[in-house]
Amino acid sequence: MMRTRDLVASLISSLLIALMLQMVQLPDLLAAARPIWPALVLAYWALREPRLSMLLPAFMLGVIQDVIFGTVLGQHALSLLVVVYLVERLRSILILFPLWQATLVLLPLWALYSFLMFWIDGMTHHQADAWLRWLPVLSTTLFWPLLYSSMELLRRPPQEEP
Repeated sequence: MMRTRDLVASLISSLLIALMLQMVQLPDLLAAARPIWPALVLAYWALREPRLSMLLPAFMLGVIQDVIFGTVLGQHALSLLVVVYLVERLRSILILFPLWQATLVLLPLWALYSFLMFWIDGMTHHQADAWLRWLPVLSTTLFWPLLYSSMELLRRPPQEEP
């Protein structure tokens, strides 16, 4: 089990990395399939760390994304809050599933995130191709097992040699 200071440092550094990955310029073909990195990392922490509520970090990271990307203030914040809230509520069930089943259970949450983004854009008359809205749901689902496994390896305490 991680100490609280190490836990908070890991949380903050992983959220900063997720934000940077979201901001990296990619070619148009790859940018359309970019996973939703902040949602992935926040969902991981909400699932694996019951001692911390991820609602405040989700809101703050969402507002930061809104400012950076110039979207409607609260668009990313609302979407991230809904995803994190649902992961925290479903945690007791999700933690029992093997990784592949948890991946399938999280698929509707990634779709909900994209729907909320699409809906708010529609309400504010920002048009985007529907294909570009739903492709990140697929890539996020495919990246979940990789992110989950990597984060679990990073959180594991170092083994002492005999």
